[in-house]
Amino acid sequence: MRQSRYSITGAQKNILAFHGLYLNTNIKVNKSDATLDANEILPAGTIVDKAGKTAADATAFGVVYEDVDFKDSQGTEIVPVTIFGFVNVHELPVQPSAAVITALKMIQFIDDGLVTTTTTAPATTTTTTV
Repeated sequence: MRQSRYSITGAQKNILAFHGLYLNTNIKVNKSDATLDANEILPAGTIVDKAGKTAADATAFGVVYEDVDFKDSQGTEIVPVTIFGFVNVHELPVQPSAAVITALKMIQFIDDGLVTTTTTAPATTTTTTV
């Protein structure tokens, strides 16, 4: 069993719009798969897939709940990921795309107190001639 120790040098960013209504799950994230900043930190608010890779499409699984430091990592860290709740879009490093919002059905992205909604593309008709 490996014990890791780290110190937080700044205040943690809070991505939640409503603090009592959320559910996190833990996923194992490989350091080589994560999109880290210059200080080797996976920032809170990063949208990730089940493998911990940054996602900007329908593979999105959740939103990283808090900053995770990979500086002294042995390769894999356990990362808390929000899979249900109300997330403040102004706290995310990148605004979620329509595909991400659709994929994260249990997360509502809040913008200035209003729930964002996605517009669905009009239905298309495909004709096949045999």
